[in-house]
Amino acid sequence: MRGMVTVDCMGRAATVIDQDRFARDIAALKDKLRAKLGVRGADLRTRLRRAGRRLPKSGHQAGVVLTEAERRMPHPKLRIRLDVARIDAALAEINDHLDGIDAKDRRKGALLGMAGGLVFNLMLVVVALIAILRWRGLI
Repeated sequence: MRGMVTVDCMGRAATVIDQDRFARDIAALKDKLRAKLGVRGADLRTRLRRAGRRLPKSGHQAGVVLTEAERRMPHPKLRIRLDVARIDAALAEINDHLDGIDAKDRRKGALLGMAGGLVFNLMLVVVALIAILRWRGLI
């Protein structure tokens, strides 16, 4: 996300974030969080909180930067004070992590883990049944 450079009344250059581009980037990040991690929520802060341990510590720190920027974005004077480079780095950090996640592989791993637990429990039931039948002298 690039900011646009404006000149204030004192003649100083200030970098201001493009509000529409920021909103598109945040919407894309929300969609990616939903697609890759399956987290839902009304806003970015809720989705990042629900992502929990599936995001690294640096991802949570980047999320704090983005939620703070999202909170300040509607106010024109606070928007000027946002650090464009820091917001770009935060977006890149979270997007890079999410790009490395294979949602199909995560689902497959979850299904295999559940199936493994189910098979183990069935084996325990069969062993217990054989032990009871042997103890009662039916085998």
